[in-house]
Amino acid sequence: MAAGGELQLLGSWYSPYVIRAQLALALKGLSCEYIEQDLFDKSDLLLQHNPVHKKVPVLIHGGKPVCESLVVVQYIDEAWAGTGPALLPADAHDRATARFWAAYVDDKLFQSWRALFRSTTDEQRAEAFKNTVPQVETMERAFWECSKGKDFFGGDAVGLVDIALGSFLMWYKVVDEVAGANLLDEAKFPGLAAWAERFLALDVVKEAMPEYGRLLEHYKGQQPQTQEATGSVTGKARAKSLVAESKQQIKQGEMSGRGSEEVRLLGEWLSPYCIRVTQALAVKGVAGYEYVEEDLEHKSELLLRSNPVHGKVPVLIHRGVPVCESLVIVQYVDEAWSGPAILPSDPYERARARFWAEYIDNKFFPSWEPFFKAKTAEEKAETFKNAIPAVETLEEALNECSKGKAFFGGDSIGYVDVALGGYLAWIKAVDEVAGTNLLDEAKFPRLAAWAEHFAAADAVREASPAVADIVVFYKKMMAE
Repeated sequence: MAAGGELQLLGSWYSPYVIRAQLALALKGLSCEYIEQDLFDKSDLLLQHNPVHKKVPVLIHGGKPVCESLVVVQYIDEAWAGTGPALLPADAHDRATARFWAAYVDDKLFQSWRALFRSTTDEQRAEAFKNTVPQVETMERAFWECSKGKDFFGGDAVGLVDIALGSFLMWYKVVDEVAGANLLDEAKFPGLAAWAERFLALDVVKEAMPEYGRLLEHYKGQQPQTQEATGSVTGKARAKSLVAESKQQIKQGEMSGRGSEEVRLLGEWLSPYCIRVTQALAVKGVAGYEYVEEDLEHKSELLLRSNPVHGKVPVLIHRGVPVCESLVIVQYVDEAWSGPAILPSDPYERARARFWAEYIDNKFFPSWEPFFKAKTAEEKAETFKNAIPAVETLEEALNECSKGKAFFGGDSIGYVDVALGGYLAWIKAVDEVAGTNLLDEAKFPRLAAWAEHFAAADAVREASPAVADIVVFYKKMMAE
């Protein structure tokens, strides 16, 4: 899709996710029609353009909607690649690192901070503050890793991680004011504190941020007045140690074999997230890499060193540098190696693929997981029923993305195919044990046909575990 065309942004003035889209547009020097949305009385325009989540932000470009804030930011960067500063780095590994930390802001930091945001008593706030501090410590390390001693996570200029975290800064200040806290305490987090000051001083940020007093009034209107609460405090010595440790980790990472072409995948053979990565490598024709099976009950030093944040698989180690989180890895594989493209070349189609891949992890899997874990007939019947709406949505998504062809990616396997395909052997195994048929051809003809085409592809067959092996494992698991 060309970068021309009318731009509209549907948002709510206080939403940090909308602020992200506004920041990205401002940094690129783009203007748009902003349409304020009442999320308690959603407009037909919003429901029409984001029927899946019914949330803001929604960027409408030439009549086509792009939803989900981080998807929107990446779309803006790619659709206007020749306009303004780049929001993602040019290097494939640096892009993967930025995507990893942007996801961490939403999946870990926000989830812990939200409890502080919602707290109404001193006890709740003290506990929530204490629980948020480890995530802030991790972001302090991330700042040193990403910035490489410069002003922003993006280096000399604002990038994806700056936007992801920076959109919350005014909210941090407001909640700190009410709670009597200081989340980005300079004594504990000198890197983040200095970064936040620089970020908020930028003209484009000042223009995009909601006014502090108005936001404070809005928050106080949602929260009853409470006494001040403070969280766990650590000393300056620990802060200096943290900074030194972070810098040392960066030096070690920069020296750890960038010139080596060695490729290793740390995984667990039955993990759908690891299956995704093996499928992506197979699609790209990456062969001869070393696969290292991990025991997640007794994690190896290599895994803990390579993924200290989550301690999970998969981890792809390329030229001595680790890439973590399955969807981040799949994008990295697509960008770092030649071969068939996994993501589309068109920015809008890429944004749509990212949206549906996230839907699979954030909506489909959480709806199917209770069925996967159910043991009684009653539990299985109820949880199976609850999974059906998400499958219905994916049936519609396949129709939209495939344009009548075999795969979500069209004529060939693409990003959404790999995202959903990582679960496919598990879906078949659970169906066999439970006597169900999640991708019933009578109800979901497109998905049923897609599953056949996908499983029959040579790259997928070679990269996927046998359904029979998963059946044996699943039966044993359910019997315990």
